[in-house]
Amino acid sequence: MIGCPANVSKQLDFDEAKSSQYYLSQYTAASGNQKIDWQLLAIRSLIIEGNTQQARQLINQLPSDLNKTQQKESLLLQGELAVKNKLNFDINQLTFADLTEGQKIRYYTIKIGLDGQKGDVNSQIRDYIELEKYGTTEQRHQAINDTWNFLSTLDDSSISSVLVYANESVLQGWIDLAYSYHNNSNVYAIEDGDDAEAIAKKEESSLNLIKNAVKEWQMQYSTHPAALYLPRNIYGEKYRLPDDASQKTIALLLPLSGPSKVFGDAIRLGYSDAARFYSQELQQNLYVYDTNSNSLDVLVKQAQQQGAELIVGPLLKQDVLTIMKLAPSMPVLALNKIDSTDFTGNYPEQICFFALSPENEAMDAANHIYSQRKKIPLLIVPKSDLGDRIVNSFAAQWRSIDPASNGVYVQYFDSENALSTKMNSGIGIELEGSLIADSKFSSNESTSSNHFLTDFSASDSMMTAQSDTETPQFDSIYIYASHSELTLIKSMLEMASNKVEVDENGQEVVDKKGNKVAIKKIIPALYSSSRSHIADTTQDFRYDMDRMQFSDIPLIVNQNQLVEELPSYIKNDYSLVRLYAMGVDAWRLANRFSQLKPYQIDVLDGMTGQLSVAQQCEVTRTFTWLQYRNGEDTVVQ
Repeated sequence: MIGCPANVSKQLDFDEAKSSQYYLSQYTAASGNQKIDWQLLAIRSLIIEGNTQQARQLINQLPSDLNKTQQKESLLLQGELAVKNKLNFDINQLTFADLTEGQKIRYYTIKIGLDGQKGDVNSQIRDYIELEKYGTTEQRHQAINDTWNFLSTLDDSSISSVLVYANESVLQGWIDLAYSYHNNSNVYAIEDGDDAEAIAKKEESSLNLIKNAVKEWQMQYSTHPAALYLPRNIYGEKYRLPDDASQKTIALLLPLSGPSKVFGDAIRLGYSDAARFYSQELQQNLYVYDTNSNSLDVLVKQAQQQGAELIVGPLLKQDVLTIMKLAPSMPVLALNKIDSTDFTGNYPEQICFFALSPENEAMDAANHIYSQRKKIPLLIVPKSDLGDRIVNSFAAQWRSIDPASNGVYVQYFDSENALSTKMNSGIGIELEGSLIADSKFSSNESTSSNHFLTDFSASDSMMTAQSDTETPQFDSIYIYASHSELTLIKSMLEMASNKVEVDENGQEVVDKKGNKVAIKKIIPALYSSSRSHIADTTQDFRYDMDRMQFSDIPLIVNQNQLVEELPSYIKNDYSLVRLYAMGVDAWRLANRFSQLKPYQIDVLDGMTGQLSVAQQCEVTRTFTWLQYRNGEDTVVQ
């Protein structure tokens, strides 16, 4: 990675893939000298992200008594900020010999920018040549690419203005390569009257001419850095050479600004960390794009120009729909899925879908509940489009498991406030589910509840009196609710299970001794989703939910050291932990994209679950199930 400040701290290395939010959170939590180190890293990340105003504010807040390592880093940051803002900076404040190799890369990157502001082509080309001497193989290759990109933009007069001295063989090689390219690239000029066939022939002839010229140049300058590693764009963008065979070039498309930034940042962090966790796997040359920075068609074109072999993303549903309509030439691993009703065309052949969808969790719940020999499930879900989607997916999966089933029942609830009001009024929840009349729909469809419920009004389903129709004896209840909603629903189920018998006039029935006749109703086995499982679950909640089973991803279930090492804003919010795990699994799926075919089982043992591939190349997950037992979470075998 270009410019890692290795001496900021032995423990604190800069990772360009991590966002400024990550470094700012570490800076806020730290103290003492380490707080300054995190502050410097946060400034650097802000500069990279283009947030120069906040970066300047943090620089101005640096204390005056920095140690030598921190002083060097502070000067480098000031130089990088000056280049970003096109301001002057005295680079001679830095002693080159005292810099680490990573800092020398940053030094010449700053110098290239400063010399560019002055229009000093002579200095710029020499800066690029010096830059190529430092860093990893990948960094040096990038410097070669950058040098050629700079040279290829210069006209003949600018190239001829470069002064070359007798001992500058590398510079002379670059100048000769630029001349050779210019002299041969315009031999077969395309004219206005040329048809498609004529243009194609001229392009082919021009390409062959340039290739021959480059070969001759390589023979003359056989030890030149660019002869050993040809710039990727040496034959033009259309005929770009492939990147290093040891890496796969990936374009990661995420929302990194705007209201969805926190979600994009969590996935991005997981994606970048995956390379460290799975160092034995094929590594990736990663380009990250903010989907809120430009239109998707522009971003896809940029990714193609940078040699991307696969797009991972986008995340938001509308963006996934857009990229499906664009149908880019490169394959796509979308990080969401869309409803089949939203896309009327044929699905592009090279697109797969990996989403943390509630529909997938509902399908897994159906499999799990059926595996426990339950036959008559009742779903308690919110009265919303989300609730309909849960019902849709659960019922379709249940029908596929057991076509002869008596069906699935559903019961909707209103808002949390409505639940709370009824509970405070002493009204419990009677189990009065309505049969889903048609479970033959696709789990990908989002169908309104009115389309498939029999004699059922969602608005009054929870608390209405029972009809004359006999209510089935439910043996299981799957509740899809938030943490606070589940707390209320569980209590209200218990309220309704402890009642006294009344006569037709509403009077309480008593026995011969005058005691009230109690009606004890047994609550069926309870199941809930990860939506109700939060990071700060209390011991009291666990006791209240005793014997209830719930699902979640392996990373959260296992609670290993990795979760503890996450930034506090992520580890304290399980919804973000799940997105982080999604980023990790997306990195591994990208390495296996060519293997993703419909109807494959157990493709990957991931951090979000056991991953398989269903129809239309949708990656599905099998969750881990737990049960609250005596105040503890116990894995269900």
